[in-house]
Amino acid sequence: MADVEKENLKNLEEKQKSRPGTGSQGKVSKPPSAGSGPASRPHSRTSPAPSRKSVSRNGSARSSAKARPGSKISNMSGDVSDQSDNEDTQSKTTMGEGDGEGSDGYDTDLEIEDKRIEYDSTGRTTYKEACKQIGVVPVSYFLRHMQDSELVMMHHGLGPLGAKAIATSLVTNTTILKLNLRDNWLEAQGGKYIAEMLVENCYIHDLDLSYNKIGNEGSEPIAEMLQDNSTLERVVLSGNGFGDKAAEAMAEAIMSNQKMEEMDLSHNEFGEVSGELLGPAIAENSQMKVLDLSWNHLRRKGALAVAEGIRDNITITHLDLSWNGFGDDGAQAIGEALKSNKTLEVLDMSNNRISTEGAVLLAKGLIENDALRVLKMGKNPMQSAGCYGVLKGISQNPNSAVQELDFSDILVNDDFDELLKQVKEMLPALLTKTGGAAKDFKKAKPRADPMTKLKQYVEKNNLRLVDLFNQFDKDKSMSVTREEFAQGVEATGIDLTPDELKRLLDTLDKDGDGEIEYGELVFGAQAHQEQERKMAKTIAQDVLTALRMHIEKRGLRMWDVFRAMDEDGSMTVSREEFRVGIRNTGIELEDEELDVLIDYLDKDGDGDIDYEELVEGAEESAQETEDEAGGGDDGGGDDDGEDDEDAEEE
Repeated sequence: MADVEKENLKNLEEKQKSRPGTGSQGKVSKPPSAGSGPASRPHSRTSPAPSRKSVSRNGSARSSAKARPGSKISNMSGDVSDQSDNEDTQSKTTMGEGDGEGSDGYDTDLEIEDKRIEYDSTGRTTYKEACKQIGVVPVSYFLRHMQDSELVMMHHGLGPLGAKAIATSLVTNTTILKLNLRDNWLEAQGGKYIAEMLVENCYIHDLDLSYNKIGNEGSEPIAEMLQDNSTLERVVLSGNGFGDKAAEAMAEAIMSNQKMEEMDLSHNEFGEVSGELLGPAIAENSQMKVLDLSWNHLRRKGALAVAEGIRDNITITHLDLSWNGFGDDGAQAIGEALKSNKTLEVLDMSNNRISTEGAVLLAKGLIENDALRVLKMGKNPMQSAGCYGVLKGISQNPNSAVQELDFSDILVNDDFDELLKQVKEMLPALLTKTGGAAKDFKKAKPRADPMTKLKQYVEKNNLRLVDLFNQFDKDKSMSVTREEFAQGVEATGIDLTPDELKRLLDTLDKDGDGEIEYGELVFGAQAHQEQERKMAKTIAQDVLTALRMHIEKRGLRMWDVFRAMDEDGSMTVSREEFRVGIRNTGIELEDEELDVLIDYLDKDGDGDIDYEELVEGAEESAQETEDEAGGGDDGGGDDDGEDDEDAEEE
């Protein structure tokens, strides 16, 4: 036991020697006096000496003291420097700035932890260093919002180098989940930097790079990134000038990516070839739910390929094809796709040059489709008949799920309204949007020519021109002044404005002598009649041309149209039967236009139109069109017109 006690005493003495503030003999050295104060007494083992500090763990209130300015920083070890008695009067301890850590020589029972460098999840330090190396000014907005889950940096003018600095810091960023860099002029190189960042970053799931002039060159690295990326769920690349070359790269991305659910490729330059590339990719994709291809140039074979892709796709629920050039053929292909597709719920085909015929062909798909809820077809030249055809297709499908129909900017007639009432009995929740009722938006009728009003007054009152003139010619001189003629017109009650009355007087007073003779009145009436006949013929032939082209486009002949009108097979139809038959073809005509056409065709004036009169009028219209297109001899055309007019007179 004695040996053990000796050994413990020896250890205690050695420890005393190693304690700060002791001399070589193991005794506590006296600190220098401050003024005339007494010397300090030795301290007990349980009380800290003036040269020692109590050290607490990181995070405690006592460990938050900052090192004084100018102190030597020890980053990791926290060692204490011992000073000899001859050099210093008091032992000093060097500590790391803000560490609150002690040295191994401290007499404490607390475990001292080394300083730890925290991982910068925002990439703030990396961003500042990248800006310094690249030579760009750090964006304060970016620094302030690096810890947000959604970073919106639209219209900041970053450019390619600014994008590089941001991309460098975002590689390790774990807080930003949505990144919006819309309209920052990134160009191809900037797009490449962002794509390279997204290869490493596995947190961002929503990306908007729209309107950045990325172009075909920049589309390739983005498409390559999308092929392997398993994080992005929504990607917006609209307005980047993507053409056919970009379409090839994007097609590969669409076909390979099985994570992305929403893609916006609108407002680009995808044309016919692009459509042929994108169509098969759309068919193969089995993850995407929303696809926007609006405001491109998809038409002809490209439009057909996209439609076929939709036919075979099994996941897309929202599709925007508006503002392209699908036309009637593309509309027919979409109709075929609707027969097979069972997932598409929202379809936008607005402004796609779809006529009445194309709308009817698309509607055939609606007869069999039971998934589509919203159909938008506004701003198409399909007229009321096209809207009617679409509604008719829905009415024939008892399982139709359509809840909204958008026919914006298309005027509809009473037939459409009547059918809509019937469909709403089947689908009470159906919402429709149109351009309004056609009857509420009829063209403002131009005011009748003043000579026409004069003629109408004479016919209504069973007068002759001479009878009318005699009412004005008080002195029977067969000549009246302009004032007398004006007073006479006002006395008859003919509704003429002051401007119209002046135009009438100027028309009749050919020699400008201030008087109107009976002969001038007759000559003016004859010239006006000739003008009316020519105008009526022009209107009638224009209407016939439009009717003929409309019928041919539907694959019909004039005979087919007439036979549908002629219910009793008499080869003759009344004016009303002809009017209804023309309406049923789907062509939109004003009532006045139909009246002019009927008057033009009814050569014998018996009130009926036979098949020969219709054919003759159609042939004349076709000949006029060919002459105008071929730049034929104007004189020949005039002669033909005069012969027709002579025949009409006879």
